[in-house]
Amino acid sequence: MDQDRLEQDRSRLAEAERRQRLLSDLSRELLDYVGPDEIEPLRRIVRRVSESLSNDWCAFALVQPDGTLKNVVAFHPDPRQRELEKKLSALLPPRRWDEPPAERNALLARGPVVAAEITDEMLRGAASSEEAFLTLKEMGPTSAVVAPMFDGALPLGTMLLASVGTGRRYSGDDLDFAFTLAGRAALAVRNARLVRELAAERDRQRLERLEADRRFAELRAVFDWDPNGIALFDPDGILRYRRKLAQAKPADREPMLARVRAIFANRDATSRDDVELERPRHRWLTRNSVPVRSVDGEYQGRLVVYMDVTEQRELDRQRADFFTVAAHELRTPLTPLSMYLQSIDRRVARGQAVDGELMTKARRQVDRLGKLVEDLLDVSRLESGRMHLASSDVDMNELVDEVVVDFRGSTGNHEIVFQRSAGPVFVHGDVERLEQVLVNVLQNAIKYTPQGGQITVAVERDGGEVRISVKDPGIGVPEEEQTKLFQRFFRAGNATTRNYSGLGIGLFVSNEIVRRHGGRFEVKSEVGSGSTFIICLPAVRQEAAEPVGGPRVLLVDDDPEILEATGQILREWGYVVDEARDGQVALSLARTARPDLMLIDLMMPVMDGGTLILRLREEKVAEGVPLVVFSADRDTREKARQLDAAASLRKPFELDELQAVVERLLHPKPAA
Repeated sequence: MDQDRLEQDRSRLAEAERRQRLLSDLSRELLDYVGPDEIEPLRRIVRRVSESLSNDWCAFALVQPDGTLKNVVAFHPDPRQRELEKKLSALLPPRRWDEPPAERNALLARGPVVAAEITDEMLRGAASSEEAFLTLKEMGPTSAVVAPMFDGALPLGTMLLASVGTGRRYSGDDLDFAFTLAGRAALAVRNARLVRELAAERDRQRLERLEADRRFAELRAVFDWDPNGIALFDPDGILRYRRKLAQAKPADREPMLARVRAIFANRDATSRDDVELERPRHRWLTRNSVPVRSVDGEYQGRLVVYMDVTEQRELDRQRADFFTVAAHELRTPLTPLSMYLQSIDRRVARGQAVDGELMTKARRQVDRLGKLVEDLLDVSRLESGRMHLASSDVDMNELVDEVVVDFRGSTGNHEIVFQRSAGPVFVHGDVERLEQVLVNVLQNAIKYTPQGGQITVAVERDGGEVRISVKDPGIGVPEEEQTKLFQRFFRAGNATTRNYSGLGIGLFVSNEIVRRHGGRFEVKSEVGSGSTFIICLPAVRQEAAEPVGGPRVLLVDDDPEILEATGQILREWGYVVDEARDGQVALSLARTARPDLMLIDLMMPVMDGGTLILRLREEKVAEGVPLVVFSADRDTREKARQLDAAASLRKPFELDELQAVVERLLHPKPAA
C-alpha cells in the first residue's frame, strides 16, 4: 500500500515537473513573439500543450466586440478530431460570454471550471441540434477544464483543455495549471493587442505627420505663389516667418513705428492700412494683419500680409488721366460741331442758303466723335469678351497698300513709303480688324513724327510669319516705358508732356486684336530717333493661298501723287505693282522680287533714275527686264537711248501712251 502511494506521489511530482517545464518553455516562446497578431501566440500554445498532453484538446475562445464568445484556435493531434471540430464550429451558434449558468461559466465564476466526467446530458445541453449532439458524441469528450482569461477586470476569453476516449480525467489538481496557462495566454493576447495598438498609433502619427507635411507644403506653395509679402510673429512679437519681404525704408519712419506698436498692442483687433516705401524703390503697400489663435482661443501671434498696390494705384491714376483726356477729346470735336450747327441754325433762321462746305465740316466732326466712341466700345467689347472676329484669307500686301494709299491722300506733310513683300503673303483673319490695327499704328507714326518726316511701311514673310513693320523718325518711346505701351489707358511720358491727342487705348485694342489672331507686337524705339512697330501674324501656307497674278511692274517716282495715280491705273489693268519713292528702296524691291517691267523716273533726289539704272546693271539685278524711263525734260527720248531703255515717256503723258508702251513690252498683253 505504501508502495502504491509512493508511486502515485512520484507520478504526481513528475507530472508537475512536466507541466512546469511546459509553462517555462511556453513563456520563453511567447516572449520571443512581439507581433500584432493576437491569435499567433494562441496557436503556439495549443500545439505545444496538445503535443505535451498527448491525446487532449487545447482550444481558445475570445470575447468579440459584440459580446459573443468565438472559438479562434483549437488543436488535437488526431486529424479526425480536427475535422469534427470544424464541423461542430459550423453547427454551434455564437453564445454570449456571460451566458448562464454561472457555475459552468468560468468568466462569470472568475475561476476555472472542471467537468471531471462529461455526461450525455452535458453534451445535449451544449448542443443546439441533434446533429451537433451526434458530432459531440463522435468526438467523445470525457473530461474537461475551462479557465478564464481577463484583461484586468474585463473578460478576455477562455481556454479549454479536454480529454477524449479513455484519456486523462481532469480534477481539482489541474486547476492551478489551467489557470496559470490561461493567464500566460491572456498576457500574450494583451501584448499582441498592445503591439497592434502601438503600430496603429505609430501609423496614425505617421499619417498625421504626412498630412501635416502635405498641408505645410500646400501652405508653403500658396505662400510661394502668393505675390504678397507675408510675416508671422509669435506672441512676444518676434518674427518667426518671413516671405517676400526685404529691408525697406518707409517714407516717414516714426509714424510707421507708432502704427506698428498700436497694431501689436491690441491682440484682438484686425488692422488695415497703407504704407509708402521710399527705398529700395518707391512702392505703395496695403498692410493687413490678423491675430493668430489656437483652437481653444489662445493668442499665438499675429499674421501680417503686405500687398503691393503700386501698379493698382498707377492704374487708378492712368484711369483718372484717361477720363480727363477722354473728356477733353470728346469736347474737342463738340466745340466746332456746336459752332457749325449754330451757324447753320442762324442761316436757316435768316432764310439764307446753307453752305455745303459747312455741312461737310460738321459731318467731319460727327465722324470724329463716332471714332472716339467706337474706340471706347472696343475696350468694352474686349473686356466683356464680346469682340468677335471674322475669318478669311487676307492678302497683307493688298491690305497694307490700300491703307497706305488712303493715308497718302489725307496727309500731305509726311512721306509714306511702302515696301511690298517679294511674293504674295496671306494671313487668316478679320480684314476689318486687321485694317483697324494698321490704321492705328500708322496714325501714331504720323502723329509722333515731325512735319515732313518719312514713314516706311514694309511687308515681308519670315518663315511661318508675316511681318508688317511701320518705321517712323518720331519722338520715340523711353525704354523703361516700352513694356507698358499696350496697357489700357497708358500714355508715354514724353507723349503726355508734349500734349499729343489721343485716349491711350489704341495700342491696347490693337494688341488684343493681333493677339487674338495668334500674333504679337514687337517694338524697337529710341528717344529722339523714332520707333519701329512690327506686327507679326501667322502666315497661311503659300501654296494654299498664293493667287495667280499678272506681270509684276516696278514703279519708281519720288512724287507720291504720280506714284499713287500711276500705280492705281496699273493695278486696274491687272498688274502687280511694287512702288518705290527713291532709288535705294527700288534696288531692295528689285532684289527681293524680280519685276517683269520697270518704270523709272529720271529726276529724283539723292539717287536719280540714271544712277539707279547703272546700279541695277552693276549688281546684275533684274537683268533682261524691259526698262521704261520718264521725265519732264524735252530730251527724255535721247536720255532713254543713252541708258539703253526700251521706251520713254515724257511727263505729262496720256493713259493711251502708257498703255501702249506697257502692252508692247509685256507679253501676253493684259486686257485694257
